[in-house]
Amino acid sequence: MQAEMLSIVAKQAQDMRGMWQVRALEAARGKLGMVLLSVLAHSYDDAMPVLLRVAFPGYIEPALPCLVTAARISKTGAVVADVVDRDGFKHLRTPLYPNEMMLRDEFRRLADRLKLNDADRVEMFKAVQRWVVADMRLDPTMDPKDPDAKRLVH
Repeated sequence: MQAEMLSIVAKQAQDMRGMWQVRALEAARGKLGMVLLSVLAHSYDDAMPVLLRVAFPGYIEPALPCLVTAARISKTGAVVADVVDRDGFKHLRTPLYPNEMMLRDEFRRLADRLKLNDADRVEMFKAVQRWVVADMRLDPTMDPKDPDAKRLVH
């Protein structure tokens, strides 16, 4: 009975290894790996423990440095998030990418490297889009005299 259960679990883990989330976790390194982990945690919070154990057997917790917030676009257009460094210190609004195009391009290269199909690409980029929770740039079309005008782009 126990051997049967282990066989079922092993098959499910093997099936999960084909998911884009697990394949991306296995492929991403450095800053992209840190960002991807935060993107996935933001969109797939409940599934993360399982995804991480499938991608990294023996996984316990993220290695430092790691992101501790979702991303924001700063007033300058940079993609920023809070980072905990190797010593455990938290750095607020650390620039990750100079602009959102560089973030997009890095994930596009990852999707190309993984040879993701269209549906998986769309799902991945929707997760990245959800991860950017605020855009602090001023709306260039805003009329300052209009009391109902929104000051932020998004």
